[in-house]
Order: sequence, then C-alpha cells, then structure tokens
Amino acid sequence: MKTEAWPIPGTSETDYPLSPPGWMDFFFIRQTFAILLCFLLAMGGLMGYFSMVKEGDPDIRIARAMVTTSWGGTDAETIENQITDKLEEEIKSLQGLDDFTSATFNSVSIINVSFKAEAPVSESIQALRGKVDDAIPDLPADSTGREPPDFEQLSEQDAPILTLSLTGTGLDTAILSQAAEDLQTQLESVSNVREVNLAGQRETVIHVQMLPSRLTTLGISSTQVSNAIRGSNIDSSWDLIRDDAIGAQLRLYGRFRSLEDLRNVPVARLNDNRIVRLAEVADVYQGLERETNRAFLSWQGDDYVPTISLDVVKVAGSDTIQVVDNVLAAMEAARQDPEVWPHGMDYRLLSNDADLIRDDLNGLGLNVLQSSLCVFGILFVALTWREALIAGIAIPLTFAGAIFALWMLGYTLNTMVMVGMILSLGLLVDVFILMLEGMHEGIFVLGLPFSQAAIKTVNTYAGPAFAGQLTTILAMTPLMAISGTMGKFIRLVPISAIACLIMSYAIALLVVIPMSKFLLGNRPGKTHSKTFVDRLTEDISEKFAQWSLRTTVPNRRVARLWTLGPIVLFICAVVLFTQLTVSLFPDNDSRKLSINVELPPAATLARSQEVADRIGEVVRRYDANGSPVFESVVKLVGKRSNLVGSNEIKPGNADYFVGLSATFVERHLRDRDSFEYISDLRQIVDETIVRDYPGAVLAMQYAIDPIEIELYGQDLSTLREISGQVQQALREIPGTMDVRDDLGSLREDYKLVPKREALDFYGISQDDLGDQGRYLMTDNRVGDFAGGSCEEDLDSRLCTQWPSQNGAIGGPSQLDEFATTRFITPEGEALPSDALLEVVPGNVPLAITHRDTERSVTVLAKVLPGQNYFDSEILAQLVPKLEAMQYDPTLSEAENAARWPRGYTYRFGGDSDTTSETFASAGQMLVVAIFLVFSVLVLQFGSYTQPIIIIMTIPFALIGSLLGFFFLGLSFSFPAVIGIIALTGIVVNDAIVMVETMNERRRQGLDVRHAAALGASDRLRPILTTSVTTIVGLIPLALTNATWFPLCMTIILGLVSATFIALLVIPGLYLQLTPGSRPQLTSQV
Repeated sequence: MKTEAWPIPGTSETDYPLSPPGWMDFFFIRQTFAILLCFLLAMGGLMGYFSMVKEGDPDIRIARAMVTTSWGGTDAETIENQITDKLEEEIKSLQGLDDFTSATFNSVSIINVSFKAEAPVSESIQALRGKVDDAIPDLPADSTGREPPDFEQLSEQDAPILTLSLTGTGLDTAILSQAAEDLQTQLESVSNVREVNLAGQRETVIHVQMLPSRLTTLGISSTQVSNAIRGSNIDSSWDLIRDDAIGAQLRLYGRFRSLEDLRNVPVARLNDNRIVRLAEVADVYQGLERETNRAFLSWQGDDYVPTISLDVVKVAGSDTIQVVDNVLAAMEAARQDPEVWPHGMDYRLLSNDADLIRDDLNGLGLNVLQSSLCVFGILFVALTWREALIAGIAIPLTFAGAIFALWMLGYTLNTMVMVGMILSLGLLVDVFILMLEGMHEGIFVLGLPFSQAAIKTVNTYAGPAFAGQLTTILAMTPLMAISGTMGKFIRLVPISAIACLIMSYAIALLVVIPMSKFLLGNRPGKTHSKTFVDRLTEDISEKFAQWSLRTTVPNRRVARLWTLGPIVLFICAVVLFTQLTVSLFPDNDSRKLSINVELPPAATLARSQEVADRIGEVVRRYDANGSPVFESVVKLVGKRSNLVGSNEIKPGNADYFVGLSATFVERHLRDRDSFEYISDLRQIVDETIVRDYPGAVLAMQYAIDPIEIELYGQDLSTLREISGQVQQALREIPGTMDVRDDLGSLREDYKLVPKREALDFYGISQDDLGDQGRYLMTDNRVGDFAGGSCEEDLDSRLCTQWPSQNGAIGGPSQLDEFATTRFITPEGEALPSDALLEVVPGNVPLAITHRDTERSVTVLAKVLPGQNYFDSEILAQLVPKLEAMQYDPTLSEAENAARWPRGYTYRFGGDSDTTSETFASAGQMLVVAIFLVFSVLVLQFGSYTQPIIIIMTIPFALIGSLLGFFFLGLSFSFPAVIGIIALTGIVVNDAIVMVETMNERRRQGLDVRHAAALGASDRLRPILTTSVTTIVGLIPLALTNATWFPLCMTIILGLVSATFIALLVIPGLYLQLTPGSRPQLTSQV
C-alpha cells in the first residue's frame, strides 16, 4: 500500500496538512469511535470471562477408545487366543491408527486404540465400533460366561475433576456402601457429570452358596442348580385379552420377589414323591458381594478409617468449575436428606480440580497484573507518566478484547490460553510504545498540535507497526500446524497470542492515539517541553551515533569484522547446544502422588492388607523438618491408585495390588517442590518394607513414565528373558528409578486336561464339566432378584461353600479340599476330579501385551526427580547396550549366540517417541516461520538484501538462548522450542523499524554510513524500551511456573543478545548490503 505524499517526516508542522481526510479525522482524532470501542471491548471481555468454559488443560479432541471384554475365571492365554486376537484382527484394518495396544489378563481383555491427531473423531469412533461389532460372532458364546465387549470412548479429560471420601463413625460397610450408591445416582444426574466411580464399596447381592456334601449325597450337579434358578426367574407378557367383558393384560409373573420364593425353588425330583428344593442344598441369603478391595482414609495425619471414595468425571468440554460447584451443592442438599445421608456420615474433599484451575487462572492473572505494572513503571521512566498511563490502560483492554474474541469463536479459558496471553504481553507492548513514541515526539519534541501529531504518527508508524505485527503473527502461526497430540495441546498458545496481537494493533490505532488527547492533547503547539528523559536519551543517542561512526561503521571492512564476530559466536553456540540434554517438559510441582506396589500373584487380600498397613503408616507420618507433607492419604487394598495417570494397561482390581493415593499440602506449606520428596520417600518405602516381600514391584507415580523401551517378538519366555536384560542395563545407569515391565510375574498354572474317553463313558460334555468347575471355584451371576417398583434389582450369585473360607465367598483355599471336589454325571453319580481330568502344572504370565497386534513387552522407568538427570541422557547411555544385545545379521551365528534371537527388536516409546515427533515437527515449522517472515519483509522493502539484514537478528537472538541454556545447565524442552519460534517474530520487529529509520535518513539526504549510524541511534530508546518491557513482562511467569520457565528464558536470553548485537551489527550490515543510490519512498505493507 503506497503512503500518501504528505506524511514524510520532517521538523516543521507546515509539513502536515491542517485538514486530514475525513476518515482519518473520525478514527484517529475524534474520540467518539474510540470511546464506543473501549466500552464494547470492556463489556465483551467481562461477558466472555464469566461465560467461557473454564478448565485446566484444554480438551483435546482425539479419537481414542478402550474395548474391555470380561470372561470371569479364564486364563490370559485363552482370552488372548479367543478374544483379543479376534478383535485385533478386525481393528487393525482401520485407516488412521496411531497407537494400537492391548493387554490380556486373567478374566479380562483390554484394547486401547488411538487414531492420529488429525483423524476425524466421530467417523473414526463409528468405524471402530463397527469393527468391534463385526468381531462379536467370532467370540466365544455368551453362555460360557463371556460378557459383551464394553466400548468406551476416551477423552483427555477422563481424569476425575473431584474426589470425595465418605467416612462414618460406627457405620458398617453395608450402610456406607448403600449411601455411596445413592449419592452416585444423585450426582450422576447433575448437569455435565458423565459418571461417578466408586472405590471401596460393596454392592448388596443375593448369595446362593451350595453345600458340596449335600450335592454329592443327592447326586445333584451345580449346573442343575443354576438351570433351576435361571429357568424359574422369568416375567413375560402374554399380551391383552381383547374382550369387552374381560379386557385385561395377562403376564407371567414368575421372578423371585422374596428369599422364600428363591429357597423353595425345586432343583431336582429324585422320585415321584421326593422333590429337592434349593434350601436343602444351599444357603440363600442377602449380603454384600465378595470383597475384592478395601479403602481407608487418613486426613491430615490422623489414623486410617474405612472409607468409600467417589470420583466425579465431567462431560468433556464442560466448565470444570461450574460442574464442581454443582456437585458440591448436590452433596450439601443430600446431607439434609435423612433417606440418603445416614446419621454419623461425613465426607472430605480429597482432590478438587476447580480449586487448582482457580489458582492457575488467578496466578496467571496475577502475572498479567504484575507484568502490566512493570511495563507501566518502565514507560513511566522512559517516556512520561501520561504515556505510561495510556499504555497501562491499553494492556488490560487488549486482553479484554482478546477474551471477547476467543469467547465468540467458541474457545475455552484454560492454562494454554492464559500462557499465550502472557507471552503476547511482551509483544503487544511494542506497538503501544511505537505509537506513543510518535505522539511524544510530535507533541513534546516537534511542538505539533494534537491532530497533526496524531496524523504524523499514523502515517509514519502504522506501516512498520503492521509489518512488525504481521511478521510476529506469521512466526507464531506455524505453531498451530505442529503435528501429533502435543501439537493440538499447544495450539491454543499461538491462537490466544495472535488474538492479542491483532487486538493490540487495532487498539493502538483506534484507541491509544485518539484517547491520548485527554492527556497529551492540551500541549500547545510550538511549545517544546522536552522531559529530562528526552534530553538524556537525545544525549545518549548522539553519543551512540558518534561511537558507531568511529567504531562499528567507519568503513565496510570494519563492519565486516563486527559481523563476523556474532557469526562465529553463533557457530560456537550451536556446537554447545548439541551438548544440551533434551526433555519434553521440565519437572513441575504437583499435589498428587500415586504409590503402587504389585505383590507376587499368589498374594492374598490379607497379605496385601499387611503391606498396605506398613506403607500407609510411613506415608501418613512422613514429614520434612517437622512439617507434614501430605494433606490426605487414601490406602487401597486389592486396587491400584489411579490418582496419577500411567501408560501401563492394568486391570482395576487384583488381590496382589496395593495402592496409596496421596495429596500434598499446598506449596506454601512445604519447603520444596513435591517431586523433590519422591526419591527420599521411595528409598524409605523400598528399603524398609518392599524388600521384605520378594518379587514385589514398587512404582511412585508423580508423572507418566518418561522412559519406555518396547520389545517385540513371539515367544513370551524369550521376551521375559530379554526384558530382564534391558531392566538390568537400565538399573546400571545412574538416575533411573521404578524400573519394571508390564509383563508382571509368573503365576502358577494348573491345566486340567479332560480325559475324553472318560467324559464320553460317563456322558458328561465338556461344556457341563466346565460349568460345574466354575461354580465350584468362584461365584457366578445367575440372574436378577426383583427389588420392587422403587428399588434396583439385586444380582443373584451362585457359588460353593467351602469350610476353609469360613462362610466367605471363594474357592477352596487348602489342598486337601481340592481332593474332595466331585463332578456329577447326568445319572447323578459323583466322580472325583482325577477320574475326568489330568493335572498338568506350569506357569503363565500375569499379562500378555500386544502392540500393533504383535506380542510385545514394555520396559518402563522414571528419572530420579530434582537431581539433574534427564531421560535423553539415560537413553543415550542405553542405546549402545541395547545394540550390543540385539541380533546383528553382519555377525556369524557363533558371535550372535550371546545376543537376542533373530526377530526380536526394540524401539523407544513414551516421551522419547513424543519428543522426536514433536521436535521434528517444530523444527519444520521454524523453517516455515522464517520463510514467511522473510517473504513479508521482501514485499515490504521491495528488496532481497534488506530483509537479510533483518533476518540476521534471528541467529543473533539464538546466541543468547543457546549459550544461556548451556551455561545455566537447563534442559532443552518443548516449551523452549515454542520460545524460539516466538522469538523469531519478536526480534525482527525492532530491526524492521531500525532499517526503516535508516532508509528514512537516506531519503533525507544522508549517505549510507551516516544513515546506518543515525538510524540505530534514533531507535535506541524505543528498542531498549520494548526489549526491557518484553523481558520484564515475562519474568513473573518464569518465576512462578516451572513448566513455562524454559519458554520465558528462551525469549529473555534471546532478546538480551539480539538487542545488543543488533545495535552493534545491523548498522554494519546495512552499510555492506545497501547500494549507494538514494532510496525512493518505501512501499509499505
């Protein structure tokens, strides 16, 4: 866009017309539109803030799902062959799969499917459902006890937003469990609550415990009992009697509605006069389901008490704060209802994401306020209090406008949005400083009246400011194209920053300039009233210009030497950068900790209780310098803690699981960040407790395991051996902890091989034999028990009563009881098990894992936190060891004898895989960003040489960032990559205005050398002011949030080096690359 002839800067007010065009008078001189715009943005910002959905991390929409198929009592190998493999065979043909893993355990198959981040969510999930449905006909029949596959779509926001703990003095488990189930029903009816998960509760069921001695004596099999119960528990409609006289509904009313009905069910007829009823061969009663897990709570160091926890999961994309407030209001309403809330029951808030989000938003808001005050202070010193006040008002108005725009576009208010706003704070101030510098110069230095100063400022600086904002926006735009899940997660940072930049440019022109009349417009024309800072900066600028003429640009040869120095320094910085450690994200303080112990698979619930009690006491009493570290601890027996997520696929409950969910006290009550306590606490638990239980595996989950080595091959025994080698190699590398694999220990396995001739002789089918065995060993659902019109139905469960269990539910727990098991033939003959079955002892793995349908084992490990160890360093040391283990086709068979067998391979997953994908994508986007910036500069200046001058500021900035990271010992993380891409847009702004000023000096008649020196000195104050304001604006975020510290330091260190090197080198580059002829009027974007 060509500028008009009249805005060429000069030194007299006669150079500016007294009557600017009407549109310029309306937008830039009159205040009517500016006042209306201020009101619109302020009101829109308030409406947006109170209306936007507030959440912690943004909801990342990625097609993910979990398919769970239960088959009670079935071993892992059988489920793998008959269920997992059949489902995987269908699923693997889907397009766009990214991560496809499965784990098969005793009684359950779990398949996790993730599509690529770019895949359409609805279509991908629908296609996956179709493939699961296609596989169902190939699965074992429902009659075998196999349950239908449970399909659950997953979200990044599946973690509970609120965890409540119910306790009650003197309340037994049944009352507490019933209250928990009633509350679950009420809370799931709260708006935007997706589900409420209970832990520690036991449902009420109808138990039918068969007496094996009576069954044997009467010759009645357990399958006869099961069939009698199922066949006698039916309601069905017989339609209507269509008659005017009768006209009634007929229905079979045969379900059990009382325990007496159930007890009196005929099970068998021995002869015409002898009917055996259920009560003769079984104890029938209403009670709690078989105990599979227990939960206990310690609050603020008190003794543990039994508890039931409620985890509230919200609907993805809904307002976390609003949902939590509604749930807590529902809890208080339930407390007033004696039908729901038994006397003596109370609850505690163990985890509340709403408070965390409020703290994060308030903290980030405080950072904005602190940064704004710092910027105000700098402008107060650099200009006058009037300009500082105008900028101080414009900054929050910009944020209000950005929030209004984001709200209108449907975005949520989350941590990423707030970080983008803080990042933009240092960028948007540039345009305000540029416009206020122009107004200050026109009114205080040139003595122009307000209208002419405003028009001069717009025509002089609107073009360069637009180019500067555009280059910054183009530099940040490629951040939105970073691939993968991390790219989607980080996308809101550039979006919110770009919204702020666009808004700041509009406010600078349409609000700052016209509204400044109230503070600057009363200056009379021709009255030169330079401030002390004006006189000081003029003196410094003049001295800097003279110094430049003598030192940096006396001639082209010296200018080349000044250019060569930073280039050499940049090469050294790049070389040192290669020595930096790399991590995805730095350690950050978190209040959540999961401690999980996996005991040997033979461990009973009683043994797990013993281990949980010992660890629970250590954690409950753990303190630092006499101050408690944990606010609450939930002790779980027979259940893992999922308070902190893990990449492992594990079943929910198992007798050998021990878990503790601990919540740290708030940060100001602790001496250190939470992760700094982990290694000490782990050492205590491991050395004093876990080592007393050989085979137990301890894992402290404060974050997802960053180290994952995926091993592939067909034979599980070989994979187990290879896994042991890799684990040992990892343990030998300093800085590792929680080294383990997802295969687990071996479990003793007894294969009961049927004697087919004996089965044929006695007339027993394998189906009947299998069913009788299942009823002997565990409890099985055989139907529902009608609970009444206003009550839920109860499960009816059939099992066998064994003396060793003392009335509890479960199979025989003593070897001599196995010898008493009998199988009943159709003729009622009781046969010992050895007459029909042959026992083959062996071992089976607890889990069989697949990745992309291939058998695999994943070795996991964490890095010791807070001790300057990094996963990239550990993996770099591990690679040579793995290469020495892997089969090498270039070696002879004899040389490969000590290596892994052929066909067994490894690859890195976890953070390493994510880091490689994310960093590679970010590197590509950095190249794109530099190209876009260069293209805009070429269009602006109509030259290829001057854009090269400006682009050179990018490596100047990287000198400070790379050297700073090296000498400060910082790990290069993904936030630092974001900082570098953002930095490319920031540093060119000052260079654009500097080169533009040099060109202006040339148009005024100066030669290239003097134009270069004076152009840099003219922009000395605004360059230093914008750099300092950017740096100061980022300091609060850097000091309060460890996650974003690398991003802030990248920009701060880069700006420091870019500012000083640019002031020294750009004049020399301008002298070398600018032809001697005088430039024409510039063509500005």
